Amino acid sequence: MDGNLLFWIDIINFVIGCILFCCVLGGFFGITGILDPDNENISGKKRTVLGILIFGSLSVLGNLIGFSNDNVLINFRDVGPIAGGLWFGPAVALGAAVMGATSRLFFGGATMFSCAIATLAAGVASALMYRMFKDKMTVRVSVMIAAILGAVHLTLVSILTPNGVAIILTPSAIGSIALVVVGVATFSASYKYFGARFRGEYTGRKDQKLSHPKVGRNKPVYNFQLRELEKKNAAKNNKNAGRSDNG
Repeated sequence: MDGNLLFWIDIINFVIGCILFCCVLGGFFGITGILDPDNENISGKKRTVLGILIFGSLSVLGNLIGFSNDNVLINFRDVGPIAGGLWFGPAVALGAAVMGATSRLFFGGATMFSCAIATLAAGVASALMYRMFKDKMTVRVSVMIAAILGAVHLTLVSILTPNGVAIILTPSAIGSIALVVVGVATFSASYKYFGARFRGEYTGRKDQKLSHPKVGRNKPVYNFQLRELEKKNAAKNNKNAGRSDNG
């Protein structure tokens, strides 16, 4: 079989595998809510450490199963810090970025340092975006941010790498960025869909929150809990308003 055809078959299999993996991972976090900030079943520190390990490993895996072509490592390394950071916080973003960037240095190549720096930049930017959007993050916003960070990645490579402009114009470089955007989109859509299906819409971070009811299995109980929660929050707000008036 023609070598070029085999290459494209490998590319297609690689892309399909990445998409399926991101879909399954997003669905897992959507159903379990294990890393959600309102999950009272696990402490904040444990959630942070677990998030860093999972999304950092995802970033490292993006390097390990990638392959080199046109002097560019085709990979989905930046999915870890971007997806983890946008949905689960700055610590996850930065931790995953450090793990992914460090692992990139072991693969060498002309873009070794520039790609590592770009991954760190993606982690920092995702951490800032989490602070900016907080509980207002949506699938559409996450995809837009991933696309912008992809453009930033290519810009950094073009500036920091000798002959960088020629490198970023190769199909391999552009394909890697497109794969990251698709990976973040797939993860985000799966996370939001299964989260809403099994645990209900996100109730926000400022008020008291429900303890992850299984909406799809016991919706009446969830509705009752939601009504009680709304009453408690309303009473609390009225009490605070009364104190302000007396003051």
